Amino acid sequence: MAIRILLDHGVREDRIIFVTFLAAPRGVHVLNRLFPKVKIVTGSADPTLTPIWVPGNGDNEGQNVLCIEPGMGHIG
Repeated sequence: MAIRILLDHGVREDRIIFVTFLAAPRGVHVLNRLFPKVKIVTGSADPTLTPIWVPGNGDNEGQNVLCIEPGMGHIG
């Protein structure tokens, strides 16, 4: 995680600003719980997460993941 790398290199947590174009409230909550002093800036928060199946490759079978719908590729 980028925040962890910054912290490992001596950047104080209260000097980090995490900027994202689109977020889910669940993700913002998790990030805030892990790094409470990091400022979070988001363009939009979409409360709906849709479970989808992501097929695996030769190393794994695949997995269910939660995605923001319609997703970045469908905006605009």
